[in-house]
Amino acid sequence: MAQQGPFWPERFDGVVLAGASLLLLVLRLAYLRWWTPYGLGPDEAQYWHWLSHLDWSYLTKPPLTTWLMGVSTAVIGKSLIGVKAFALLAQLAVAYLGYLLAREAAPAAQKRAAGWWAFGLLTTVPLVAAGGLIMSPDAVMLPLWMAALWTVAKGLGDEPRGLCWGRWVSVGILIGFSGLGKYSAAFFFPLLGVFLLLERPRWLLRPQIWVSGLIALVFQLPVLIWNMQHDGVGLAHVVWQATAAEEEEHFGRLESLVEFWGSQAGLLQPLVFAGLLAAWGWGMGWWGKRSVFERYLTVMTVPIFVGFSALSLSSKVEGNWPLLGMIPGLVLVAVWLVQQKGRWLVWVAAGCLVVNALLSIGLYDTRLVREVGIHLKMKNDPTKDLRGWQDMGMLLGTLLNSLDNPIILSTRYQTAAQVAFHTGGGREVIYLNAEGRRMNEYDLWAWPNLERRLVVYVNENSSLPDGVNELFEHCAPWHKLAVEQEKTVVRRLNTWVCWGAR
Repeated sequence: MAQQGPFWPERFDGVVLAGASLLLLVLRLAYLRWWTPYGLGPDEAQYWHWLSHLDWSYLTKPPLTTWLMGVSTAVIGKSLIGVKAFALLAQLAVAYLGYLLAREAAPAAQKRAAGWWAFGLLTTVPLVAAGGLIMSPDAVMLPLWMAALWTVAKGLGDEPRGLCWGRWVSVGILIGFSGLGKYSAAFFFPLLGVFLLLERPRWLLRPQIWVSGLIALVFQLPVLIWNMQHDGVGLAHVVWQATAAEEEEHFGRLESLVEFWGSQAGLLQPLVFAGLLAAWGWGMGWWGKRSVFERYLTVMTVPIFVGFSALSLSSKVEGNWPLLGMIPGLVLVAVWLVQQKGRWLVWVAAGCLVVNALLSIGLYDTRLVREVGIHLKMKNDPTKDLRGWQDMGMLLGTLLNSLDNPIILSTRYQTAAQVAFHTGGGREVIYLNAEGRRMNEYDLWAWPNLERRLVVYVNENSSLPDGVNELFEHCAPWHKLAVEQEKTVVRRLNTWVCWGAR
């Protein structure tokens, strides 16, 4: 039956869990230290570069991701591991908390099996196993969110002490920190309120719930103060992302919904995504009465996915946006799986874990995909934005060392951030919005004095923008750089030397 647990005695579960987690951590550290073919992701480099202007918050994201990068790079140093250290720890925390949450939610006879299925899914699913190597607001927020979900679940199962103050203060702190990672943490208390209204309405009359929400809100004071100091540009950015008014042609397009669902199937793996939809349907009681824990996980995850599905009909929705519904939803998949009859489903699920692991390994280095005979064009490679930056940084850094303390200028913030990290040496890098792009964090930064300074303009394009040319008396083409991998140019940079700032 599906509810059978692993073959080793249950008393060894803690040791096996710790050993598996430690092994995964060591393998990922070794991968980043010796084997990875990638540099930082574009946004990841941007969050790191914000450390040069440490602040209470930033235009496009709250500050916790950058703050944690500051801690890890101060301890470990400016390296891939230094930047990604907290993402590695978050990966382990998500799988471990999924194990605990599944054990809490499953029926007594199936707790052990559910915990291990949840651990297996959250360890191998590409969105966490490979995507979790990127130090991002999602990587920061997700383990905090999972910890809060588990803390509330413990309260639901402990009716006499379900409203103890320590538990709800902890929830407030966890969601407070989560909100400092990403604005979407604000979904937690409205969803929890809906669940409690349906299941435990008397709890809403007790102060613990409201104080918990207030604590989470107090944690957002740095973000609110920063926005007050900057005319609310961060909040305006969130509204812009949610509405995307300029994309009127996007409105009502069924293809957009299909594209969004396809992105979720790709990030989770299609069979796992199908299992998630089945578990959600089961959790909503379509095939029988569910427990309070199963209804809790359903209410805390389904509305997020449904909401972003509806939003995809009117604006562009990135694949990672509904993460807070999808990843805890996999815990519900584990709880659903162990309650189904038929050993065939267990074999299908085990096959999904193997496929997930292979997909994740392939994403760690897509050269492996090509080596087994799968034709993957570089332009379709999902890791193309990570490629070539380490080699390009060495090439450009060597050239910059031949000049007298130049300032680097770019008209793409992604390029500015990548150059700042991968060329080394703590170089001054500035950004100019010369091509009418939407506002970003770099637009708020004051420029250094350019008088009597050489400025090296770098860009992927082969032409010098008018906005840059007008800034200087002279701009001369310098070097054209290219990095080749697998007989394909994966990264280009064109450079100009400019002087005589106007």
